[in-house]
Order: sequence, then C-alpha cells, then structure tokens
Amino acid sequence: SKDGTRKWIMRLSCGNAIETVYIPEGERGTLCVSSQVGCALACTFCSTAQQGFNRNLSASEIIGQLWLANEYLGKDPKGKRVVTNVVMMGMGEPLANYQNVVSAMNLMLDDLAYGISWRRVTLSTSGMVPMIDKLKQDCHVSLAISLHAANDTLRDEIIPLNKKYPIAELLAACKRYVESAQQKRHITIEYV
Repeated sequence: SKDGTRKWIMRLSCGNAIETVYIPEGERGTLCVSSQVGCALACTFCSTAQQGFNRNLSASEIIGQLWLANEYLGKDPKGKRVVTNVVMMGMGEPLANYQNVVSAMNLMLDDLAYGISWRRVTLSTSGMVPMIDKLKQDCHVSLAISLHAANDTLRDEIIPLNKKYPIAELLAACKRYVESAQQKRHITIEYV
C-alpha cells in the first residue's frame, strides 16, 4: 500500500495458504506472522475463524515467514534489517501450536539466528491460561491479550474460549506472567 505495508499470501507445500504482513511505522518495521492455517477458536470478529482450522504450522514454516520478509525487503540504507519487530498475530492462535511457536520465537531471539530483542517479539493470545503459564518458563517475549470485552457475558459470546478461561483467570495468568520474570515483561491488552 501507499504507506509501505506489504501483505504476502504464501502457498505451502501442502497447498494451503497463509498470510504474513509487514507494517512500517517510522523507525520500526513490524512483521505479523501466522502460526496456523485457519483457527479453531471461532472468535466472532475474526475472519480467520470463518475458515475453520486446517493445521498447525511447523517451526520452519513460522520462521520461514520472517526469513522471506527479510529476503524480500532487504536492508535499510544503514545496512540494518527492515523488520525490527515480530508479532505472532497472524492466522491462528499461537498458544494452540505451542511447541512450534516457541521454537520459532526462540530462533527469532537467538543472537546466532535473528537476534531480535525480547522486547520486540510479541505473542498475541485469546487467553489459553495454562499455556500462558507455560510460556513464562519457556520463552521470554512480550504478551498481547485479545480481551475485547469488559465482562464474561459479552466475552463468552465473542470469544468462546472465555467459557473455559474467564476474564478473572486470564488476568490472574497475566499477573503471574509479569511477576515471575527476572526482566520486566510487557503485556498489551487488545480491545476493539
């Protein structure tokens, strides 16, 4: 688009397609990465949910999105990568594909791989509480919570996962996530 945003539709070897989006903002370039083909959570506001769930992406398919974007976009005039931030906010619920997502994010963070700061890698979730607790042990990244409602009645309607993990449990998991860290962790609340 005119602002430099780029969207790729990537066809996988199995014939499925996923989306990856690059969003430039001043000195920052954010890549929105998919973790699944479709999604099983059925959130009413999400177009990916309308497709249903097909399969999880492998760690190589997840990290491959970052690799492809870096190859396509190249470097800035100072020789630095254009992609500075990664958000696991593309197709799918990242915590429903836990092991592959964590493996890919650890490569993003590793100085011998991509070397992106943990402050610049964010995982967005609809609220899989046990996996948030597991994530705090396995991967040091920022967290974004798709809240979208101020009470359980409305959230149950638009995010069916809330029936299993209501707002109070989700917020308690968020508190545990930031309290357990040796380095300060960030949580963003998404609300539309």
